[in-house]
This record gives sequence, structure tokens and C-alpha cells, in this order.
Amino acid sequence: MTKEKIQKKYVDKDHEVMQAYDNLYEKYSGRNAKTIKRKLKQLIERDPDFLDSYVFLYQILQDEGNLKEADKTLNEAYERALMLITDKKGNWPDILEWGWLENRHIIKAILNKAISLWKNKEVDNALDLFRKLLKTNPRDNVGARNFILAIRIDMSFDRFENRFNKGGYYDMELIEWFEENHKRFPDEFNWWEKAVR
Repeated sequence: MTKEKIQKKYVDKDHEVMQAYDNLYEKYSGRNAKTIKRKLKQLIERDPDFLDSYVFLYQILQDEGNLKEADKTLNEAYERALMLITDKKGNWPDILEWGWLENRHIIKAILNKAISLWKNKEVDNALDLFRKLLKTNPRDNVGARNFILAIRIDMSFDRFENRFNKGGYYDMELIEWFEENHKRFPDEFNWWEKAVR
């Protein structure tokens, strides 16, 4: 009789600042960036482990062209994400599902870090993170599999976005493209196909 491996599942705790964050997110217009940035920094002080505050601040800083501070902010979010989910040896949990609302801020921080690495042509590190996101959440609500496939066929982030981003969302073209091309990489996607059956 073989012993089934017990899977480690991570579910984060509730964060009291989430409602305040949602209110700030709704109020953001671009013109009020200075005020929103200040309030996001206050939320980070109140709860440094609620990572949406960092990710939103990162996006505003990027839009402003303040890339050095943006990268520093994203790196803080990513480091905190790893501190939350990994064990003492640095191992990720087996399951980190988007379905748990409590986990989404962590997944978004890691996803943004992976995309940033891809943009900066650090494709091996980006692939590693995208693979971990897919492995821990095979339903893949964030589309990590699409990014993995794009990298595997030597597509840059800019080329991917120019082809598939339809003004802030992806449509059926991306789904069809993935279906047509992912079977070229059985080493990458066979396990995933079995997992989602």
C-alpha cells in the first residue's frame, strides 16, 4: 500500500485593511494619484502583509515613470508574498488557490513580479514563477499558462501584449492560440491537462 502525499494548502487570513483598499481603488482617477499614493503608503504601514496596496502603488508609480521606486515597491510585495507562503526551507505550498479571496493579493504580487521579470528579459526567473503559480493553482485564473507558452515560443512580453491585449482584457483569440500551440510542449503542459480534466 502506497502512502498518498499530503498536500500543503495555503489560505491567508482576512485583512482588515481590505475594505479601505477597495475604497481607494474605486476612487482612483489618475488626477488624484498623489493622495492615493499617500493613502496606500498608510495602508502598507497599517498592514504590511496585505499586498494589494503595494501592487496598486507599483502600478501608479509605473504609470508616472518612477520605475526605480516602482520596482522597489514590487520587490517588497514579492518578498513579503514569499515570507507568507513558503516554509522554513523556502518550499512553496502545493496548493495556493485563487478561489480563496484571501489568497488573491498574494497571487497578484507574484504574478506582477513574474511579468516584470519577463519584461526585463529575465525569462528563466519569470518562467519559474509562472510555473509555480500554475502548479499551485491549475485552474489558472490568472492565465500563467498563456505566459509560459509565450515564453516557450520566444515571444517577448511586448509582442504578447500587442497581439492579445484588447484594452485591458484578453478575449477568445488568446484561448484559441493557447489551444492551437500548447501541445507542442508536452513537457510543460501534459501534467496540467491531466490536472484540469
